[in-house]
Order: sequence, then C-alpha cells, then structure tokens
Amino acid sequence: MRILLLAATPPEVLPTVQWLRQRSTGSRENVLSFPRCEVAVAFGGIGSMTTAFTLGQIFRPDAPVNLAIQAGVGGALDRSLQLGQVVNVVSDRTMDLGAEDRDGALLQPAAFGFPPAHPFREDGVLIPAGPSAILPYPTVAGGTVNRTTGSATSLQRIKTDFPDVQVESMEGAAFFYACISCEVAALQLRSISNYVEPRNRDAWNMPLAIANLNEAVQRVLAPFIQ
Repeated sequence: MRILLLAATPPEVLPTVQWLRQRSTGSRENVLSFPRCEVAVAFGGIGSMTTAFTLGQIFRPDAPVNLAIQAGVGGALDRSLQLGQVVNVVSDRTMDLGAEDRDGALLQPAAFGFPPAHPFREDGVLIPAGPSAILPYPTVAGGTVNRTTGSATSLQRIKTDFPDVQVESMEGAAFFYACISCEVAALQLRSISNYVEPRNRDAWNMPLAIANLNEAVQRVLAPFIQ
C-alpha cells in the first residue's frame, strides 16, 4: 500500500515527519518504508496552482497511490468550530473562480456558459472517495480561495454566495480535483488556526492548530505503519 502525506509547507507536518522517520524501516528520498506500506511525504506549496502541479507529478500509473492525505491549517467560517479543532473536510469547491461583475459580485463559470463538468458535481462541489475508517473528527464543507479572506466585504460575499462552506483553505479544491480525476481515495484534515474575519493575526493560534493537526495525522497513520 502506498500513502501520500501532502502539506502545503513543511512546518505544518514536521512533527509527523519526524515521528514517521523514527518508526520507518528504511527510506529513499521522500518515501518512508514500513512493513505493510510506504508513506511518501510531499510539500505542494501555497495555493491551488502549486498543489495541482505537485499532484500531477506524483499521481503516475507506475507508482499508484492508494490513499492521499492532505494535512494543513485552515480558517473557520463556521463559528461553532474552535481554534485548534481538527476537522475532516469531505467536500470542497472554488470560491473565487469566475468573472467579476460590474457591481463587484462574482459570476461563476456557469453564469457565462461553462457549467461544472466532471469531476465537479452540478452544484460545483467536489466530493472524493474517502477512507473507509470512521474518524473522530467532525465532517465539514470546505471552500478554496487564491487569496485568503481578510475584509468584511469579502467575508459577506462568501457567506452570501457559499452559505454552506464552513472552512476556508488555499489548496483543498485542487487536492480533491486531482484525487477524483485519478481515482485516489482522499482525506483532507484541517486544523482551525483562525476565524475568517477582518484580518487580525493576533487572534490566530497557529501553534495549537499545528500541534493538534499532527496528533490527528499520526492517529490516522498509526494503524497503517504498525
């Protein structure tokens, strides 16, 4: 079995990489070996473009991936979520792809003749096949942006256009798009580092989010590497 652990940046999963190295039976480049599986670690960079390129290099017929795990932090639109809470993102969508109307509103591609096509659903949502194991993390709907939301105006637009989205990231939709297209089971774990609001870095808790994220990723990986 081959598992991919993907993060945007090394600091998000460094504790887990160290944990894996301590338990591996061998390694070559970014691939760690275990009795029943291999875990490949990759860093896709910030944003959809670099994530898509990275996965395009990894998802190859000669080295099939059985399970891809995207681990990262994210911002919560849903205020019932707590800072540091780990969530299982089971659906994702783009939230800034399209055209700007004269009043500043977002026109999604369907509005000008390009309705969603596979692997998107008719409503523009991406839902991949996930692992069969039941996980102890709340399932949420994700939304992906190229520029993180940091103003009251942008926040209101997202809440109006995408009322079901609970968590914002910069890579989730690209990850799901690639996994669905290449028929790879996908798990997107996000730890809440901040609320989506007028930008206020003082209110973020990145250390807590990263600590809890790595605890969750290790919990998911533990049965495979034993």
